[in-house]
This record gives sequence, C-alpha cells and structure tokens, in this order.
Amino acid sequence: MLKKLLLAPAFLCALTLGVPSRRLEAQQVETRLNEPEGPAGASLALHAAGDLPLPAPSELLAKSDDAVGGLAAWNQTTSRRMKGVFQTEDASVFVAIEILEKSPNKSLSKITLPNGVVVREVCDGRNAWIENSLRQYQEFTGAMLASRLRRADFNDHARLEKMASTGKVIGIEKVGTHNAYVLEFSPEKKLLSRVYIDVDSKLTVRTEDVFTTADGPYTVRLDMDDYRDVNGLKFPFRIKRTEKGAIINIRLTQVTVDPPLDDSLFLKPDFAK
Repeated sequence: MLKKLLLAPAFLCALTLGVPSRRLEAQQVETRLNEPEGPAGASLALHAAGDLPLPAPSELLAKSDDAVGGLAAWNQTTSRRMKGVFQTEDASVFVAIEILEKSPNKSLSKITLPNGVVVREVCDGRNAWIENSLRQYQEFTGAMLASRLRRADFNDHARLEKMASTGKVIGIEKVGTHNAYVLEFSPEKKLLSRVYIDVDSKLTVRTEDVFTTADGPYTVRLDMDDYRDVNGLKFPFRIKRTEKGAIINIRLTQVTVDPPLDDSLFLKPDFAK
C-alpha cells in the first residue's frame, strides 16, 4: 500500500473551488472522464447555448460566490484545517486524512497509516512533493506540479472571478443528480478549465482542468457535494477526485476556518534538501 501512496499521489489540496487509489491505465481514466454519465448518455448537454437563455459568466460566478458565503467573506479568511476520511474507488484503502491550507498558496495533506507511517503531500507555493516518515520522497513535475500549484491557490474564488471575462457558458449538463451550467475558459496557455454550477443552488458541483502536455491531455476532475455551513461559509463535505489513474473519495468530518498555521509546516524535510 505504501508503494501505491508514493507512486499514485492524488491528495485533495484545495477546496477552493483541493491519496492514492486503485491503478487504472491512463487511457481508461481519460475515457471515463469523457464518458456520458447515467442511462443512455444522460450527461449529454440538456440544451446548447442557443436553445435557452444562459447567464453571462460574470453573473453566474457572482451568484455562485453568494451561494457559498460571498467573495468578500472568503477573501477575509487566511487559513483552513479540514479533517475527514479517504477511501479508494475499490475500497481497498480507508484512512483518516487532515488537510491544511494557508494564504496565499501553501497546502499540506496528511494521512497516518495503520502501521504508523505518516504520508504528507506538501505545496510551498513554488514546489510540491510527497514524503513519508520512512524518509522516502518524491517531487512533482510537469502537469502534476501545475495541478498541485493551482489547487494550492488559496483565493481561487477571486481568481475565477477575474477569469469570467474570458469564459463562456456553453450549456447545461447533468452532473450526478444536478443540472449544472457549464462555464468554460482558458486561464492559462495550454489549459482548458470548466466549472459546473448547479442551476438551482448555484453551488459548484464539479471542476475540470485539462492540461495540454507532450504526452497528451492531463485531466483533473473534482466532484463536490453535501455542502455545509461553517462560520457563514459553505464547504463541500463530500468530494471525489479523478486524476491520471487515481480515483479517491473524500468525506470531510470537520472544517475549521482561520486556525493558526505556522509556515514551518510547509517546509521541505531536511533529507530532501
């Protein structure tokens, strides 16, 4: 199991909308990410942009911000601590996790295995890596590093707001039990992002980033549900993450806003310097 943790890292590092699992071939995962969901392709667009009036990106994002507590309230927070449990798609691993995030771009995810080994995935704002108490270390590079850095962006809500002018609401799709507006935009070169926002609640139920790499597309999908209020802000307490052969399910049990977090928590271990 430890080998899986080191070779297939996929911790949740961001809830701004941020552990290994059963290995799938990359092609299989890419196929699943693009397959219709539900019976008879129920996830195909319910209507195209020309069939019914769709909201402007700025209008939709403003309502989405309000739905989770308001952009101003989110921007006033500087740190978060989240605790919960993680389970692989095949239920072969089930462990407790803790996630720490600190503004502007630091994050840490930690699990403790039954044998006492602690595995941490850390982002210091410039680099990201996975380490354990057995002094084993792996640094992220390429698209995986880019994914981690994006997820560590503490003020992702504000960033999305700024990107609204470059995006387009392309239609409505079925995401699980939700009918969701699909907002598509390109925040960076070689990156296509989609945000799926529930038509009724205006809560984000899925985000999807597709990186263009020399080895083909690298897709990161985050599905979110079971939003709960924490100090006036709403957090998804149920998350499913799919990324390059790793599928995990995370169930949060506790969220703390603005806990004191020392910067030393996000430093590289001495044996990796």
